[in-house]
Amino acid sequence: MTAKVDAVIDGTTSGRSLPRRRALRLERAARHLLQAYQRTYNDDGVWEQEIDELHLDYVIALEALMASPNDKHEGISERIRTRAAALFLTPPLRQHVETIVQEAYSARSKYVHGDVLKDQDESKKRAALRELRLIVRQIVLRWLVLTPYDTEDLAPLLDAAADGTGREDTIDEPLRAFFRATPPQDRTVSPALSPTMVTAVSDATQPADDGRESV
Repeated sequence: MTAKVDAVIDGTTSGRSLPRRRALRLERAARHLLQAYQRTYNDDGVWEQEIDELHLDYVIALEALMASPNDKHEGISERIRTRAAALFLTPPLRQHVETIVQEAYSARSKYVHGDVLKDQDESKKRAALRELRLIVRQIVLRWLVLTPYDTEDLAPLLDAAADGTGREDTIDEPLRAFFRATPPQDRTVSPALSPTMVTAVSDATQPADDGRESV
């Protein structure tokens, strides 16, 4: 994985625009993730006054990786949502990710237009922020596993997968292969994963059979 990160970042010095843009997008995502992590203590401890700011950091990181240079502004949130969901292998997980991303965009829109999420109490806002953080972390990992850093953009592959085309070869099997080769050391007690994310990672290590998706 370190070699993959290095290969993507090497794109900053590429003479081609696509690798250079991809490297800059990864740098931007990493910068906002780091900003958010530096203001998070324990598993979900954040200052109440900073919850909305951290929420924004995670959405920016997500958008940096899921957006494509060829995207038009119209409908971008829907494309980000479906691409993020396409990185997960079962319909229930994809639906869960779509819901979380949609809620994140709604919260971001309210915040950047001067509103505070007053309809949620602090505990609910912390829980939503934690779930978004865990999903974005999984998305970054899966993006690194799948992104074809030296050729085309990943977005068209995710769009095709979201439409049900070619996902077994381009999405499912590469992810299963990665998680089988590098499974979590202890997925039963890790406090850093929600039950949904434990399912996402653990099922990815299982082979698909009987024509069904495994994750």
